[in-house]
Amino acid sequence: MSSQSPIPLSLSISQPSPALFPPTVLLTLANTSPDVPVTLLTWSSPLDRLALQLGLIQISSPSDPSNKLDVPQLMINRAMPPPEDALVTLGPGEEKSQEVVLREPMVDGDKLKELAEEGKVGVRVVCGKDKKEEEASGVVVWVGKKREDVSAEEVEMLGRGKEAKRWKVESEIFGMKVDGA
Repeated sequence: MSSQSPIPLSLSISQPSPALFPPTVLLTLANTSPDVPVTLLTWSSPLDRLALQLGLIQISSPSDPSNKLDVPQLMINRAMPPPEDALVTLGPGEEKSQEVVLREPMVDGDKLKELAEEGKVGVRVVCGKDKKEEEASGVVVWVGKKREDVSAEEVEMLGRGKEAKRWKVESEIFGMKVDGA
């Protein structure tokens, strides 16, 4: 997995129960720092409740990442300022996870099975990598700050403030088991 230094975050993908259909993936963010907290805005991050609908999760053939499943993407306008629960602080070494169910109508179960090779499809999470470099994209983070230390003005600026950073991440491809494939 890749991330920009010096942001001490890592992303992992796992499958909590391979026998489930529709399949479920577990996205886990971890603060890799031994001594500083990291606060992030969950919008357009792996912890966003709408990660699948926003196109952050890509499903493909395991051997050919360019052969992707077409998942409809939503364009949304969110109410400003972000609510309190949209900010999450990970203490040193702490993790936070989200389960994402790949269900209809967002993910066509038959096409998912068709895409599978040896019973698996590839799952990747991409945040901020598909945008032009000059655009402000990626997960908004504040390194060394707890949620209560991030000012309302910083939050409203959505990462354009002087203390916020943008974390751009593209995970490795995870081989997710697809039951019945």
